[in-house]
This record gives sequence, C-alpha cells and structure tokens, in this order.
Amino acid sequence: MNTNLKFPNLILLSVLLLTVLSACGPKVKFVAPEIDPPTDLIPTYVPKDFELISGFRIETETFLTRSALNRVDDRLPCAENLIDSFFSLKSPAGNEVLGVNYQTRDQLLLITKSSFPSGTLEAWKTAYEASYANHCDCDCPCLKIALSAPMPIRVADFQEIRTVGETPVAVLKNTSGWITVFIRGDNLLTIESGISLEENLKIVTSLLEK
Repeated sequence: MNTNLKFPNLILLSVLLLTVLSACGPKVKFVAPEIDPPTDLIPTYVPKDFELISGFRIETETFLTRSALNRVDDRLPCAENLIDSFFSLKSPAGNEVLGVNYQTRDQLLLITKSSFPSGTLEAWKTAYEASYANHCDCDCPCLKIALSAPMPIRVADFQEIRTVGETPVAVLKNTSGWITVFIRGDNLLTIESGISLEENLKIVTSLLEK
C-alpha cells in the first residue's frame, strides 16, 4: 500500500473531524461519530434558524493513534502539531470530547465538553498556546488543504478573556468565526460558529445558567 497517497485523506478524515462543504451546493455537513445529544449541552438560547442535528463523540486516544501516523512519512511533525492544537483547544487533558451539532443551511454551531477535573482556564490557555507554538508552516500539500478548509479545521488565535457573570471566558478567532472556551464544573466547554461574538456569548450565558 502506498501510504503517501493516503496521507491527505488521513489528515482530512481522521485528524480534524471534518467540517466539509458538499460539492453539490452550499449546505454544510459535519462528520463525526453520532450519539444522542448530551442534554447538558443543549442551550436555552439558540440563534434563529439553527436546528439541532445530532450529538457526537470523539475519543481522542483512539481517534488517531501515533502508530498510524508513524507509518506515513517525514511530514509527520506538521500533522502531529496540527492534531495537538486541535485537541488542546477542546480537550487539554486528552479526554473524550462530547458535543452537539446545530446547523442552518450554510452555518454550523458546535458545542463541546471534555472532562477537565480541577482545571482552570489559565491551565487550558497554557496547554493550547504550547501546542499552537509548535504549529508549523510547511510545504506538504495535504496540510495546506487542511489549513484552507472550512471551520473547525483552522487553528484559532487567542483574542481576550471576557467575563460572563463571574465566569472567565476565553475568546478565540479563526477565519471561519468565533470560538469561546470556559469552565463549567469539572468540564471544559467550547462554542464554535460563524455567528457574531455577541450571539456566541448569549449561548455561553444560557449554558452557565443550566
């Protein structure tokens, strides 16, 4: 088997879940193993026209193993750095990620949680920035495809810390929209969408009230 030919698919299908645009039209599609939507991730406020599609689960330990990547080639470090940035954003402790997927015809709204016992937003930020610092700009075609693909593949830039009630909320931005990150109980939660930051923070508020 020629693993070099498989490498772009490995990155696009296995590394980053994938949000893809269908070839036949503007409707967005999110691909991940489906579960019943976790009820504690269903906000009381949802922006107009968004519909709950499904719940999903990503097991970070088995989703993409290092042994599988080690069979690829010397472009591995770029792939590993991109994977680390992606999972450090949603799961700094390496635990499974549970989420809900809302959609309109041309937008996604992803809400996730991952167990982060005794975690703090500062600890999350440290883990994420460490993985982000290792991100590299390289010439491998597959990585250029991944970096130019729709949300949520792009690595996100940290912007600021907001406060909702008494809860600190990290705000990040990539080319596809805003991402908010916060601690609720023993879980790290993220909200990711192309909606405005104000709308995103309304969802944060509704989830903190649950």
